[in-house]
Amino acid sequence: MLICLLALPFAGFGLFAISMAVHLFGARPGSQEFWFPLMFGVVFSSIGFGLMFLVLTGSKRYARQQRLQAEHPTEPWLWRADWAQGRVKSNTRTSMIGGWIFAIFWNMVSLPIAFLVVPAAIKKSPAGYVALLFPAVGVFLLINAIYKTLQLWEFGNTYFEMASVPGVVGRELKGNIQARFVHSPNHGIRLRLTCVHRVVTGSGNTQSRQESILWRYEAELNSAQLCPGPAGTTIPVSFHIPLDAHPTEKISPRDEFLWLLEARADVPGVDYHDVFEVPVFRTAQTPTQAEEASEEAAFATHALKAPRPEQMSVQVQQIAEGMEFYFPAARNKGFAMSTTVFASIFGGIAYFLTHTRAPFIFPAAFGLFALLLGYITVKMWLGTTRVVIGSSLTLQAGLLGGGKVQQIPLSDIASISDKITAQQGGGTGTPYYDIEMTLRDGKKLTLGRTLRDKLETEWLVSEMRRLAGLEQKSMTAGMA
Repeated sequence: MLICLLALPFAGFGLFAISMAVHLFGARPGSQEFWFPLMFGVVFSSIGFGLMFLVLTGSKRYARQQRLQAEHPTEPWLWRADWAQGRVKSNTRTSMIGGWIFAIFWNMVSLPIAFLVVPAAIKKSPAGYVALLFPAVGVFLLINAIYKTLQLWEFGNTYFEMASVPGVVGRELKGNIQARFVHSPNHGIRLRLTCVHRVVTGSGNTQSRQESILWRYEAELNSAQLCPGPAGTTIPVSFHIPLDAHPTEKISPRDEFLWLLEARADVPGVDYHDVFEVPVFRTAQTPTQAEEASEEAAFATHALKAPRPEQMSVQVQQIAEGMEFYFPAARNKGFAMSTTVFASIFGGIAYFLTHTRAPFIFPAAFGLFALLLGYITVKMWLGTTRVVIGSSLTLQAGLLGGGKVQQIPLSDIASISDKITAQQGGGTGTPYYDIEMTLRDGKKLTLGRTLRDKLETEWLVSEMRRLAGLEQKSMTAGMA
């Protein structure tokens, strides 16, 4: 109710501005332009009545949510209608509607700035051109909203039909994505299942949302694996969820863990891209540690036969000493370029602050951060790693092929695994993996850094394990 009271002034001012615009529209020529109060009236009345609408509909949704929670206190996957039906909706429609609302609102505010404020600002100083950034962003937002509309029109109301509800930690997430393809995805479809930790910090204008990728697995389907379906095309989905994965959990409105199923395909015209938020929980079907180990041993042989990716950023070749894995410099040029830009920005700010009367702490803080980014940038552009696995493991990491050479007996290696150490973007962004080797004394060594492709990373880890004799040991332990 309080929000409705706060929304009333916006709605009242908006209606007043619209009535003024109507009056000016019928006035004599040469009077004040009518479109300026009309635009402000539409913006303010939209805010006011929009808030009232959200309050009224939100109270109904809250009451329905409370009823479902009371009816199914131990089955949170039944609290959402699409989850309960086993037919998870894509976020394309919601994203499109949100994109249009934000684009229209932004342009209604920025266009008056472009036509009224900018000309006057430019007359005073050329710096006034900076204000043109606002309408430029508005154009970008409109293009984005149009693109999302074309995606919805091209592929229809897509959905993920789950084989069983919910997805169970330690078991398989299976089902089919139903979509309409006017043009056949001849290059196949890439599927990704991601566990994301979403945290909202700050409030008001300072509020920000951070999404950290905790786990991801990817799969590629060729066009022969697709088949006709109710919406046009059926895309089969099957992922194994690890036993130590974090289940879907909403700790608070500002802190939650969620699972995202993502599908991408390059097709003529508008590319296909869908994201589904799927339910993954621990249930009575979650296996024990012993059952999980037995399943991993059963699939070990299959994992060894995983095909080598066609395109790789790491050079792998047989040499006299054994199998060589060479991680060349500048393998991720996009990531390296972004760190270069940020390092330059923070360095420029630090330089500017040193020539002003700003307190010493400010240029020092920006300068230290610029140095840290500069170090990362140098590693991204020039850092190399060489790993040779034969009768022992040879590791050399440094700049441009240099660095200290280490020899590790294979008997000292306890495990080789990958982990996410950096990412670009949010939950559907790009994670970067490091390959980490753990020795029996607990010491950890990095065998490769900032790998972008999950399939390549999985293959490299599997191959290194095989050459080090770790796969055979794990299979023997599982059978025992």
